[in-house]
Amino acid sequence: MTDSMYEHPSFYRMLHDGRGSDLPFYMRITEGRSRILELGVGSGRVALPLVRRGHRVVGVDLSAPMLASLAKTLTEGPPEQAQGLRLVEGDARALELGERFDAILCPFNGMAHHHGLEEFGAVLQRVRAHLEPEGIFAFDVSIPDPNSLLGSTSDVPWYRDPDDGGVRRATERIEYSPLTQVLTITTTTRSMEDDREPVEMVLALRQFFPMEMPLLLERHGFEIVERAQLGDVLGYVCRPS
Repeated sequence: MTDSMYEHPSFYRMLHDGRGSDLPFYMRITEGRSRILELGVGSGRVALPLVRRGHRVVGVDLSAPMLASLAKTLTEGPPEQAQGLRLVEGDARALELGERFDAILCPFNGMAHHHGLEEFGAVLQRVRAHLEPEGIFAFDVSIPDPNSLLGSTSDVPWYRDPDDGGVRRATERIEYSPLTQVLTITTTTRSMEDDREPVEMVLALRQFFPMEMPLLLERHGFEIVERAQLGDVLGYVCRPS
């Protein structure tokens, strides 16, 4: 069985919810901006801290399982948290919310899911349509790792399944296509306790090189007003030019 990683919210949370090197960046750049749109809201790792700081956030995601998991988190939290975050299932390339925002965010390498130049441009067009005149668009992209671009296979001997507590093992295979600049990460997990079918999860991520991103943004009518290194990613703040 082959799925997207985003079909398995608990596994995703186990891998990524401890990530925090980008949070100070997003908290700082949204100060004084009350209405925020997050593209790829995922598990709410960025959106929930924003809501706790008093922002009103609309969180968009294409994955129904991720949104369902986040909605459950909201029902289990304080009422003001649920009131401050509205969830929308939708595609960033074709978004039509009929409202504008002080800031639009796309954290955790979200732009890497849009592989082609037309897809990338479509997202920026939708960003422009939803930004207030003085609004900002902020996102981050991973810094390509030369070792990952060579490809690799690695194993996790065992881990506890976050859903049922069962013991599983995992194999991660990384492949890179220099023609498309897409890095494909295939994670296969197998039960060590029974003969259930293995689960294969795939992420395909466009690699954006640091000298490439300013040219792409300029081509689509955006100017960079800030760039910051946030651990293994580069954060960008930009505005329509």
